[in-house]
Amino acid sequence: MRAVKRCLALLLAFMLFVPCAMAEETLRGYDKKSGYVYVTLGTFPQTEDGQRLPIVWRVLQVKDGKAYILSEYVLEARRIHGDYKEYANKPTAKHPGFNGDFTRTEMAQYLNGEFTGNFTAGELALLAPDEELGLFTLLSSEELKDAKLGFSKDADRKAWGTEYAKANGLFVYGSSRGNHSPYWSRTQSTSNTQGARCIKSKGELGYINVITEDEGMRPACWLDMSQVVIISGAGTLEDPYVLLTEAPAAGEAVTQEAAPAAEEPCCTPGECTCCTSCTCGCQ
Repeated sequence: MRAVKRCLALLLAFMLFVPCAMAEETLRGYDKKSGYVYVTLGTFPQTEDGQRLPIVWRVLQVKDGKAYILSEYVLEARRIHGDYKEYANKPTAKHPGFNGDFTRTEMAQYLNGEFTGNFTAGELALLAPDEELGLFTLLSSEELKDAKLGFSKDADRKAWGTEYAKANGLFVYGSSRGNHSPYWSRTQSTSNTQGARCIKSKGELGYINVITEDEGMRPACWLDMSQVVIISGAGTLEDPYVLLTEAPAAGEAVTQEAAPAAEEPCCTPGECTCCTSCTCGCQ
């Protein structure tokens, strides 16, 4: 009986170890030859009638124990900030302003407030908050020019809005441009401080006033790789990885579906072969 218990413990340890190893080996950043891997995390309205579907993220980069992920699709239309003068102004005693500080914008407040309601507590626990930017942010204009993240040319920056986003005001470029949609970066324009950098019709970077309502939101965040366990999926856009988002309750791991006893081949009496249960007298 003690041998059976030892074998069961080894089997359970192996079952827990394999997903962790899988995450480390397969959750990788952009590769020029292989492209991206994809994961799902959270849900958001995505169909025209607002049906909630899993949010698909592309993994841009894995470094320092964290994975930088970006929403594959433009999720909704939303302005950066409702007061362009406040956004642009340097703060003075007479005039409020924050000189393009993204963390003080309405967009940043939304991403780290209301938007987090699209994730379970278990999903939020997988995130590695940035000390300055919080849980969720937008890419910077520099990141959107980084070939190591997969943005080596204008076309690489193109992204398409969900049906929900398009039905709720997201701008869509014409078919000659590819029917993609513009989306914000978190970077203030240097040529017009009332604007933020954003994606234009060919995928090039430009700017537009931060009060613009039909510009898209494409959030990004960091995953804590020490918490990431892949439980299903192939990592492709069509079949993205699904992550474990709920830790087993105390004692639950021992009883996690270790396969029905009646269906398993039995051990030879006196010789344990690590079956998870046995009715023929393993000693």
